[in-house]
Amino acid sequence: MLKLLATALIASSLFVGAAMAADAPACKTSPKVVGKCMTFYGPLAVYSGSPSLRLWPVGTKQLYGLRGTGADPESVALPEKLRELLATNPREVNGKWEVCPLEAERPNQLRSVCLESASELRAVPRDATTP
Repeated sequence: MLKLLATALIASSLFVGAAMAADAPACKTSPKVVGKCMTFYGPLAVYSGSPSLRLWPVGTKQLYGLRGTGADPESVALPEKLRELLATNPREVNGKWEVCPLEAERPNQLRSVCLESASELRAVPRDATTP
């Protein structure tokens, strides 16, 4: 029951956030971007806390938190395919991500970024075992 409730809450917040983020400027062209955009592979997972959507580039210790570029930074514009995958409540979604920094890099700290694009997406089910 708790798992079903969590799935419903995540899905509804993603769809509401996507609708609100439609008014926000595109990531790359946002005046909030403070540096060069980057592309990498890695998992995206839903965390408790803010920001709740976080990316971990493969082979690094850096963690990125997805933020919106509009008035409400919690409203993140997500591609349709990614919203569909997250609505299934996976453990994580692996993919190729293009993000742009919204704040300067600080060693060993979560860095806020906006999402420009996502491709090669693959959901990892919660019941999947790790090798």
